[in-house]
Amino acid sequence: MHSNYRNLPLGALIGFEAAARLESFSLAAAELNMTQSAVSHQIKALENQLGQPLFRRINRGVELTDAGRDLRGTAAAALETIRLGVRRLDFYTKPGSVVLMMPHAFATGWYMPRVPALMRDLPNIEPWLVTADDEPDVANSEIDFAITRGRGAWDGLVAVRLFGDRLHPMCAPELRRRLPETVTPRILQDVPLLHHEEEEDWQNWFATAGVARPSFVKGLNFSDPGMVLDAAARGLGICLGSMRLAGERIEKGELVVLDGGVPSSRPYYLIAHPRNLKRPGVTELWDWFLSQADASQEG
Repeated sequence: MHSNYRNLPLGALIGFEAAARLESFSLAAAELNMTQSAVSHQIKALENQLGQPLFRRINRGVELTDAGRDLRGTAAAALETIRLGVRRLDFYTKPGSVVLMMPHAFATGWYMPRVPALMRDLPNIEPWLVTADDEPDVANSEIDFAITRGRGAWDGLVAVRLFGDRLHPMCAPELRRRLPETVTPRILQDVPLLHHEEEEDWQNWFATAGVARPSFVKGLNFSDPGMVLDAAARGLGICLGSMRLAGERIEKGELVVLDGGVPSSRPYYLIAHPRNLKRPGVTELWDWFLSQADASQEG
């Protein structure tokens, strides 16, 4: 007999899971606020659809068959997945919920150190943070707004420049003590460098400084600019780091900034679809980010 698994009734599966867990139709009925007869009919219909018994009826009690025991674990896991999914939907509708997206390195280096201030300034706003390094699709997703780098060209979106950035050579204090008092580009030709996959890399930096480095192959490579800062703080080499993302590490003395900073050609922007900026919670958080853009810093 062939079973139609595509059309298994969810209600019957819920009744089965409760009866299997409680080992009683009557207890399952009480838990589900149903009659015992209704639970019994649900399970009988499920058995008919599956083409095999799930319970043995013994006097006034029931016990699971081998097939029933197998299905119990599957049903419990499936229903828990559904429950978790339904509970997650509450985040989309709860007051003060704002979904924002930003690169992982920006989240750890700039945003997270400011979250205590955010909680103090906007106690009614509860951001839902999504970290991704891909280009944010704020027009066709649940993202209310995003922070990204670029040059200000996003058709159909509201884009406001948050701030610029400067890239400086930086390293751990221990490594800095082993370097000369004045660290010139020529000295950096012979020290271990840390590399990342940004377009504004060491090769571009040396070209701007007018110094030719023979090779850029040596040294550790990272796809995440936040990880390259972590590697530098651990003394693994000198990185070309973002002053915006390294601010907390610099304040804590984990990184020392060397001379030779260059402006980044890709500022940070807030971007959003115009419809999202009609929600008060979104505009409050948007304005908070703008207020945090420290105009006194370089960039």
